[in-house]
Amino acid sequence: MIVDIDLSTITVLIIDDSRYARSFIKSALHSFGARQVVEAGDGPEGVEILRDRKIDLVLVDYDMQPMDGIAFTKLIRAEEVPSCTDIPIIMVSGAADMDTVVLARNAGITEFLAKPVSAESLFRRVRSVLLNPRPFVQADEFVGPCRRTMDRPPPDGVNRRHSPPLPKPRPLIEIPPGIAQPMVRQAMDQSTQAARTGGERSSRRRFKAGEPIFAEGDVGDEAYVIESGRVSIFKVIGAQKVVLGELIDNGVFGEMALIDDEPRMASAEALTDTVCLVLPKAALKSQLNRTPDLVILVLETLLHDIRKMGRELAEARARVRARRG
Repeated sequence: MIVDIDLSTITVLIIDDSRYARSFIKSALHSFGARQVVEAGDGPEGVEILRDRKIDLVLVDYDMQPMDGIAFTKLIRAEEVPSCTDIPIIMVSGAADMDTVVLARNAGITEFLAKPVSAESLFRRVRSVLLNPRPFVQADEFVGPCRRTMDRPPPDGVNRRHSPPLPKPRPLIEIPPGIAQPMVRQAMDQSTQAARTGGERSSRRRFKAGEPIFAEGDVGDEAYVIESGRVSIFKVIGAQKVVLGELIDNGVFGEMALIDDEPRMASAEALTDTVCLVLPKAALKSQLNRTPDLVILVLETLLHDIRKMGRELAEARARVRARRG
């Protein structure tokens, strides 16, 4: 990946309720040459930062409490902070269905970035925002970057659009590919191998077809490796059972709650008669204790994003199913 813009003179604000996600994005921005990166843990804190200091670019998460990314964007476009009404906003979301994208676009975002976020995809969005700014629209029905895809004059002849200045180009810098992902995979493989050999107090457990394995919201103290059979991972949205995925032989599930100590994000159920290797929490933790801190940070960031993506995906599928009747 080639960095061909100068980010050293701009200030970027990251708004995300996950410190792991903020740390990952901040590290990536630093690798691109950005030196001034500010963090906020939620939307209201982000608004206060915009009031207090000059910010050139905002990256905001879609799914936050108490103010989500959509509400934040609408607030900024509504001149809550007059000096920042036209600031570029990149929205980061685990749900990339058309409804979510349109909702974000109509709120006034500049770019949309789907999770999981890679350094390359992040850089492409940042580069696009800074080098190819779109005219800014301030009309009664919409405030935000122009949504037109063709260069046409305004219908009423009144130009309401303006664009921020382009950053100065900088010498080309080559960014090496990431090395964290293979190490994360290795840490998980070591835990799985320990379960297979029985060296970490692993055991086998059999589940009948239709038998629950664990439920969303449960405390997680075991992970599972499928030896044979098929398992469904699902969430319940309202009265709807929304399947996130199905796993077969060698599939690993249930490990997230062991790593980040959060409740189960979804439920698991055996679709057929299934045999699983069961890995206790202590066994997985012993493997992670031998893993570099950087890898743990990346892993926790990914888990946080996966939890959000699972929730957003389930909600999107539930909306589609409801529309179809």
